[in-house]
Parts: sequence; C-alpha cells; structure tokens
Amino acid sequence: MSQAQFVIQSAEHEAQANAAADANDKVRALFPQQDDEAVGSALEMFNQMSRQITDSYRTLESRVNQLSGELSQESLQRQQELEEKEQLADRLSTLLKALPAGVVVLDSQGAVSQSNPAAIALLGEPLDGERWVDVIRRCFSPRRDDGHEVSLKDGRRVSIEIRTMDNQPGQLILLTDLTETRHLQSQLAHAQRLSAMGKMVASLAHQIRTPLSAAILYGGHLTQNDLDEEMRQRCASRLMSRLAHLEQQVRDMLIFARGETRLAEELCADTLVLALESAIEGIKPAASSGVMLKNDVSTDCRLMCNRDALVGACTNLVNNSLEAGATAVVVQVTSDVGELLIRVVDNGPGFAKDDASRLTEAFYTTKSHGTGLGLAVVQAVVKAHQGRFSIESPEQGGAVATLRLPLLRNKV
Repeated sequence: MSQAQFVIQSAEHEAQANAAADANDKVRALFPQQDDEAVGSALEMFNQMSRQITDSYRTLESRVNQLSGELSQESLQRQQELEEKEQLADRLSTLLKALPAGVVVLDSQGAVSQSNPAAIALLGEPLDGERWVDVIRRCFSPRRDDGHEVSLKDGRRVSIEIRTMDNQPGQLILLTDLTETRHLQSQLAHAQRLSAMGKMVASLAHQIRTPLSAAILYGGHLTQNDLDEEMRQRCASRLMSRLAHLEQQVRDMLIFARGETRLAEELCADTLVLALESAIEGIKPAASSGVMLKNDVSTDCRLMCNRDALVGACTNLVNNSLEAGATAVVVQVTSDVGELLIRVVDNGPGFAKDDASRLTEAFYTTKSHGTGLGLAVVQAVVKAHQGRFSIESPEQGGAVATLRLPLLRNKV
C-alpha cells in the first residue's frame, strides 16, 4: 500500500469515528436521562439499519443500471429489426412493381387490398378496394376453348393461380398473361406442321397417284359403249372406292395441316351414331360384313363436336384394322361418367410394344404403304374435342383403340 493510500484511509476512518462520536453526543443530548449502555444499543441498531438501507440502495441502484443497459440494448435491437423490416418491405414493394405477372391480394372479405401495376394493366382500374367477384364480372369472359386459361373481355388469355395466405386471412391471386405465348406456340406448331408436310410430299404423291391411276382406268372402262351392265357396275363401284380413298387422303392432309378442328355442333350421341353407321356401310363394301356397330349410349347424352372430323377419325381406325388383316371389327359406342366412349376393337395381328409409343407420330407407319397420318389425325381430332385417345394391343392379339370425349352437362 502506498503512503498516499494509507493517509486517505486513515482520514476516512477518522471521519467515520468523528461522525459516530458526534452522533453519540447528539443522542445523549436528546436523551439525558438514559444511561450510556441504552444509548449505545440504540446507536448500534440505528447504524445497522443505516448500513442495510445503504446496501439495499446500492443493490437497487446497481439493478437499475443493469436494467437500463438491457433496455437500451433491447431498444437498439428493436430499432435494427424495424429498419430491416422496412428495408424488406421496400424490396418486396419494388419486386411487386417489377413483376411481369399480375399480383392481387384479397382480404378476408374477398376485397382487393393490394395489387401491382401488371394486375392493373390486365384488369384495369379501379382495382384496390373492389370486390373480386365484381372484378370477375367486369373483366373476364370465358370461352369454350379456354382450356386451362381464362379469356378476358379484351381477348387476352391469362392463367390464374390462387393461394391462401400463411397465418392470416385472405388469398393471393397470380395472373399470367399467356396471350403472346399461345400465339408463338401456335406459330411454332404451324411451322412444324409445314416442315413435316414437306417430308410427306413424296409419300403422299405416291399414295394419291396409285388410287388416282386406278380411278382413271375404271373411268375409262365406263366410257366404253360395249361394256356390259355387270362390268359397268363393278367398275363404278371400284371407281367410287378409289375416289373415296383419295378423299380420305386429302382430308387427313388438311386436318393435319390446319392443326385444329372447329367444334361447331352440339350433337346428340344418337345422331353421331347414325352418322357413324352410314360411314361404316360405305367402307370397303366387300369387307363391310365384318364390321359391326354396337350402340349402348343413353339418348340424353350430348356433346360439342365436329361431326365430319369425328366420323372421319373413326373410319380411319376401321380402315387401319381392315388393312392390317382384321376380319372382324367392332365399333362400340358407350357412355361413362361425363364421357362418351368410342372403341374400335379388331381381331387383327395387333402391333409390337415397341411401336406403341410411336403409332400416333405423324408419318410413322408399320405398313409398306401409307402416309402414316391416320392415327396422327385421330389423335389431333380427339385432342381438339378436349378428349383422350389411346391404343393398345392385348396379349391375345388384335388391337383396341379408344376415344374418350367429354359430354355436355345437362342443363337445369
């Protein structure tokens, strides 16, 4: 201990002793009749309580300082968190404005609470504060060919995704404008079809020239005056058969080239069956006895369709079966839940499993002749009807082609 520290401590002890003596003198002055022992006891108790109060005060002061520090730290942390949240909100707001897709936020009452510029560009104003059902009535105009998109009244098509908000009421709606995408896809598909048609020209020219030459030959026979009636009827029948084959080839090519089939008729299933029956009767008269039509569909089934394209697709399947060597072909028309089913079942040789995945490809054929367009056209027609097409070859032989077409709902 240094001399200076010793001097300071000595001074402090002396000051405390003087203070105690002074307090002692004051107590004796206040209570002159009390003896020294009682006064000393009172002073001792007083000094002890003073020390306790002083210690408690110091403890409280220390705790207050500690809490003040913690509060200051907590306040600083909260301020930093608030600044980070504000920065995040600014970034999200900037991102929302920059998104090319429309974003609409609905509150728990179904009203628009927030929207971005892309949504306003698609749906127009007013938007914020509007009820979503009112926005739908004002902006949307669904069409039969919308598919997975929805048409707006201005002709644009949008896809809609709806999601619930996490941990809070309301919904998030995402609108994506697919108008240009669908237009480009249509152009690309058209270009691909034109390219594919270029590959088809040589094969198609051969396929048309063969029946055309036969038709010209039979037509020449019909001009002969000395031709007997039986031969005339035979030549006329063969001429019509060749011309029908030519017509089928041209129709297939047109359907494939256009890539779309307009659904112009709301047709009763029975009417479609009658058209099928008439078409089947005209298929290769010599083999028509081996073709049978079974109708098990209810009379109240209706569908939106293109009758000629659909009947042509079915006759394509029947012709394929006969050309593959089938001696019996059954066309079954039935209805399932919400669907019209047309099955073409034959007893032909069927096809290999390796060919199954490629049968509906354009220009792919397992025959030594043919354009390879038949099943591709069937696939295109069924797809245009929003349906599904499948073809399989059972282990016991033969082939089964199935067309599933959506039926119209009964009007209430």
